Amino acid sequence: MRKQVLLALLCLAPLLWAHPSLSQEQIKPVYSIWDVQLGQPLSQARDSDVGEIACGTDGGPPGQELASFDDYMTCAPEASGLHEVNFTYDDEQDYITLALDVGYQFLKGGTSVYAQPVIVSLLVDGAGIVQGRRIATDDRTSDYDRRNAYTLIRNFKARYGQWSLNCSDIPMRDGEQPVGNRFFHELCTGTSPDGLTMIAIEATYLRKKGQRAVSSETQQVNKGYFESQMRYEELLAPYTPKAAP
Repeated sequence: MRKQVLLALLCLAPLLWAHPSLSQEQIKPVYSIWDVQLGQPLSQARDSDVGEIACGTDGGPPGQELASFDDYMTCAPEASGLHEVNFTYDDEQDYITLALDVGYQFLKGGTSVYAQPVIVSLLVDGAGIVQGRRIATDDRTSDYDRRNAYTLIRNFKARYGQWSLNCSDIPMRDGEQPVGNRFFHELCTGTSPDGLTMIAIEATYLRKKGQRAVSSETQQVNKGYFESQMRYEELLAPYTPKAAP
């Protein structure tokens, strides 16, 4: 079935390009992390609108696979008592991107935010109510995307510009080093204008203890030996975002 969709799109591609009215909004993911309504039952998310569903691992790669969102209680609760449920976007968007070649790069990587590959999760209480959402950049991607992951904080700061964000630079910790001449560690927190929601956005670009630019044994460049990440967490009161692991 996927092959048939791809072939059809390849045939239609010239026609699609001939109609500027077919905007990016019309081929956005069927259901994304931004479509989630906090404070509403998890049943708002339909299994058929997403790709894979799994237990979350504190913003890390998917854990135990779930057959349905209804199985959220299978996921062990965090210290807050909330269950993290991870999901991926419907991969049909990848076929559209492939068929249209490079025309819609904002869809690249399947599950992405502002064209950056990410891992998205819902935070659900024992009654099945969505209390929050979590987004973390995905390290399982190209070196280029990893290197630029930390810059995603700029998009989030712009998105929440009306929240009077309080941002601060975190000083270099023991063992940390800059990547070349660049060191970045910023944490922003904020509360929604109505006072009901809190967010935390944290981004890092650095070398952690033990990550060396050049191998002391081979004198070759250690490709990928750096940390470039962004993590975002939004929670309804009285829950509060926690620090990144």
